[in-house]
Amino acid sequence: MDYSELVTALNEGNTRKVNKLIAAIRPRLLAFLRIHMNASEDDAKDISQEALLTAIQTIKKDQIKNPDKVVSYILTICRNAYLKTRMNQRTTPLEEAGRQWQGPRQLQSLLDKEQQQLLQWCLDKLKEHHRKFIQYWFDHPDAHSKKVAEHFNISVNSVWTRKHRLIKKLNECYQKKSNL
Repeated sequence: MDYSELVTALNEGNTRKVNKLIAAIRPRLLAFLRIHMNASEDDAKDISQEALLTAIQTIKKDQIKNPDKVVSYILTICRNAYLKTRMNQRTTPLEEAGRQWQGPRQLQSLLDKEQQQLLQWCLDKLKEHHRKFIQYWFDHPDAHSKKVAEHFNISVNSVWTRKHRLIKKLNECYQKKSNL
């Protein structure tokens, strides 16, 4: 889909076209925030909404120099807004020290071990090539999709799709196994 039409539609006041284009781009923004930025679902929804509003205001002020790059512009707004949100959520060293003195962590340690065992059990249920793919992400959490695509000799779109499907599958397995 040609998202540069968003600029034209906004300038022409074509509300129907604007709504259609925004409905088409929003899932892409959500996926970017959830997959690449590791944002929570609620944060992704809020940030994508704010990014779209900012982009619309910028377009209406005729400040977009290259309408063909409108998606990149909105993704940049999303990334920056998420990083700013994360910076504001960080704890101070004093707060962190207070948490460390809240008593023994044996129970939490046991829970963490149990969660790791459940996750490993679910990973073992995957086919070998899927296990290798997801293990690559565990070993390289900051890897860009392009690098992963080159490593596995697949397209970037396939990387996104495969990663999303495997995470969903692991999540379902984990939920099912943990509720037994």
